[in-house]
Amino acid sequence: MIICSCLTSGAQEKANKKIKIFQTWIRLNNNPGTVKGILYEIGDSSVFVTESLNDNSLIKYRFNDIELLKVRRQKSVIRGTIAGGVLGFGSGLVIASAFAGDLGYLESFIAATLGLTYGIIGVGAGALAGSVKDRFPLRNSFENLEKYRGSLQNYSYINEKRTAGKPFEHRGYMSFSMGWAFAQGEFASIVPVENYVGMKRRGFSTISTLGYRFNETLGVAFVMRTDQYNLEEQIQVPSFWNFDTFSIGPVISLPINKKIRFDLTPSIGSASAYLLIENKEVYTGKGLGLQGTGALVYDISKRWTASSSVGYVSAKQHFKQGGGGKANVVDLKFGMAYKFGKRSL
Repeated sequence: MIICSCLTSGAQEKANKKIKIFQTWIRLNNNPGTVKGILYEIGDSSVFVTESLNDNSLIKYRFNDIELLKVRRQKSVIRGTIAGGVLGFGSGLVIASAFAGDLGYLESFIAATLGLTYGIIGVGAGALAGSVKDRFPLRNSFENLEKYRGSLQNYSYINEKRTAGKPFEHRGYMSFSMGWAFAQGEFASIVPVENYVGMKRRGFSTISTLGYRFNETLGVAFVMRTDQYNLEEQIQVPSFWNFDTFSIGPVISLPINKKIRFDLTPSIGSASAYLLIENKEVYTGKGLGLQGTGALVYDISKRWTASSSVGYVSAKQHFKQGGGGKANVVDLKFGMAYKFGKRSL
């Protein structure tokens, strides 16, 4: 049953707060189409929607009329596009500064080219991320409405009193970070390569993480890291060092406030340093790697987070061609993470 009612003065509750408006798309069991509006209030057994905050009426949808409800913050696509473009452009500059720092006037050209290229990619990725909607399959069930009530109240315009338990949260997540890596020395003490000129200490680094949170303070993460360092001078053909680690460890979170936390991730696993010349491995090492990362994390939304981090990794290397060494690296990175899971938020 769908009825109209007058808009209340509840908007005054947010007069002194930053207003966040969420759009909703509702698929009804008695209507082949999808209705759209602004999620205004979550009632005892109904959802109230308005077409505009300047309108003077609400539309009431009872739980047994709703098959599926989707929610997305207003103008999230625009926000995602801007954020993606800025992050993409910045990533291009980071890559350029890591690899083109000694090319003189060409450095500016390479930085601008990479910045624009990654900026365009970031615009597309940001728009796609901003278009994601949170799904609430009510399926005409009051039990489902109660199950999702806490999360829906987070999205409603009215600052409602919390009448439900803790909202669902997506515990699984995937993150990607990139930035600078600073090697503390050569990866090998002696490199049996003709005309070897030594490696540069500053390189480009990326980290991909798959994680799962058990609660607000403890989780586990599988970390995949790749660093790349040019040689001091190229030996006629492209040549560089790669340093890869695959590790697993706990994630310990220290909340600062509702949106910001500090994550500490110590991990242990395998590490490999190898020298590539003309895309062929000519010197390959392996060993045990110990890694630690401290990250300041900000919750952009229920699904997306941004972070800045400082990390350190240490690994003894035993090269199959003979010899050994130690890889010690400090890094500075910026990243994004996406929370996922089967359930809606």
